[in-house]
Amino acid sequence: LTLAAAAILMITMGARQTTGLFVSPITTSTGLGIAAISFALAVGQFVWGAVQPVFGAIADKFGAGRVIVAGTLMLALGTALTPFVDAQWSLLLTMGVLCAAGAGAGSFSILIGATAKQLPAERRAFAAGFINAGGSLGQFVFAPLMQAIISSAGWVAAMLSMAVTSLLA
Repeated sequence: LTLAAAAILMITMGARQTTGLFVSPITTSTGLGIAAISFALAVGQFVWGAVQPVFGAIADKFGAGRVIVAGTLMLALGTALTPFVDAQWSLLLTMGVLCAAGAGAGSFSILIGATAKQLPAERRAFAAGFINAGGSLGQFVFAPLMQAIISSAGWVAAMLSMAVTSLLA
């Protein structure tokens, strides 16, 4: 259970923390300025934080598994649609809302809360640290991987690869 939660966080944080690699390619490809892209990412940062307590309450009522599946689908959909945007409002929808909300649904609070319920008190601190380490590992693994795909196959292929990878969560 702890390993699965760490793997999910690895994917969601890997996807979340590599968005900066796409700023320049999106600017070049869409003609959207750096301010428009930065605004979408800023909205995404806000959404990511704001949805966590909401998804936590939903997870308490309907189960963390359902929240994580819904979040995974939102993250994958937002990531898959991003290469096809050509206006600021659509970038706000894909990266600012869908991707961010999806990553928020598979974030620390949901995963640690769900795992802690299943473990005895003496194992919870270790589990929380282990799950958090999964998020750090995601940043460590996904950043060079996405950069390599961007360099070799282009940003669209990298973004679509991230969408498919997100479904593994």
